[in-house]
Amino acid sequence: MFEKFEPTARQAFLDASDEARRAGRDRVGSEHVLLGLLAEPGMAADALTAAGLDTRSARAGLPGGSHEAPAALDADGLAILGIDLDAVRRATDAAFGPGALDRVTVPGQRRLPLGDDVKAGLAQAVRQAQQLGQRQISSGHMLLCIIDQRRNAALTVLTHAGIDIAALRADVLQRITAAR
Repeated sequence: MFEKFEPTARQAFLDASDEARRAGRDRVGSEHVLLGLLAEPGMAADALTAAGLDTRSARAGLPGGSHEAPAALDADGLAILGIDLDAVRRATDAAFGPGALDRVTVPGQRRLPLGDDVKAGLAQAVRQAQQLGQRQISSGHMLLCIIDQRRNAALTVLTHAGIDIAALRADVLQRITAAR
């Protein structure tokens, strides 16, 4: 299903699933996709950051309140066992890319279903890319489709954070067309 998505856009969906789990949800919603887009480098993250959104304020605007990231690994506790967390992190980053240790998923965890707003956004992202004559769906296409919906939880997060939706849309569209 995600073969036409750029790698960072695909990873944003994996991150979104993690965000939904962290929030104790049984579905991936647009608000989780927004957090996933913010976490992965690319057009969407750049535009969201330029608009003034960060992960902390986005999580604070989630329906039901803030959902903090899981507790960090205990470096001191691991050192007692003879494990140098910094060395493990460097080796993991070298082998699997920066931040890989923080993106670990639990084996055997089933994939969460996508909410209706996310499904509609995916279909719209595909159409948007086709209309612009692009072969792959970027994080920018995904963000556009989230903000182009009439109502969804991601829009609520953005408005609560004081983001100008029209300006964000214009910025994302400009970034998409410049990338052609």
